[in-house]
Amino acid sequence: MAGALRTLSRPARAAVIASLVALVVAGTGAGAAGRLASTASRAPGPASTARPAASSPSRAVTVAARRLGAKRRKASPWPPPLERASPAHPITILEVGDSLGEDLGIGLSALLAGDRSVHLLPEAVGSTGLAALWYYDWPVELASELDRYHPQLVIVMLGGNDAQSFDVGSEYVGFGTPLWRRVYGERVATMMREATSAGAHVLWVGMPIMSPTSVLSNSSMQLENDVYSSEARQHPGVAFMSTWRLFANAEGQYAEYLPDAKGQLVQVRDPDGVHIDIPGGTDLVAGAVLRELDRLWHLGI
Repeated sequence: MAGALRTLSRPARAAVIASLVALVVAGTGAGAAGRLASTASRAPGPASTARPAASSPSRAVTVAARRLGAKRRKASPWPPPLERASPAHPITILEVGDSLGEDLGIGLSALLAGDRSVHLLPEAVGSTGLAALWYYDWPVELASELDRYHPQLVIVMLGGNDAQSFDVGSEYVGFGTPLWRRVYGERVATMMREATSAGAHVLWVGMPIMSPTSVLSNSSMQLENDVYSSEARQHPGVAFMSTWRLFANAEGQYAEYLPDAKGQLVQVRDPDGVHIDIPGGTDLVAGAVLRELDRLWHLGI
């Protein structure tokens, strides 16, 4: 099957996998399949435009998250401990992010297809992030989705469009500066607080190593990952997972092909050197995420 998929174009492969998942999954299948098909478009989006972000996350959203978190933390522990998932007590997982998050959603949908102990909601949106909030305001959107779905767990994977400068009001925030790190970190923290205040645990999945010929520099990705891991350490109920070595070879360098469990080389990254290839790479990162979830919270999925 993997060999046949390799001969197809990326959109065609995504469509085939979406169809297969739709045949297996009941209830959540339609939503997951729709998300799989959405990955046909792979433009970096806001990272390639000069238009800056107009403002920081909504103050009302941020203040509401803090108040709700303070109120609920009085009844320790918060967020509530996660229970082992089962068909009788399924766990709802909300997965959000950018086009790399869409790749992760494809992998999770494939590996969890037919698992009645998990209600997966792959809600990543390509060409989004936390730099260009004028284009897509993730803190606002996440607050809405938390209220709509009430997940016990939120998985976040974004950052591919965030290695850029932006404005906050009339103030220019240059990428990589201490001000950028502070403002960007506040946006990351807002999403973490929103999720934990709503009672969900969070796994923030870091950016993978990029090809030296790609449009994204590894120094920029490492800077973003430093922000994610630093903020995760400051928020109870949040964990950071690095994917850097997952997509590197034995020498620690970027690899487009890696050996699978049988020792056979499979393609794990797209030719653009940024995105994760279907199905080799998407299965690889999704499998690593599921193992990390079990290590952290013993979910048994």
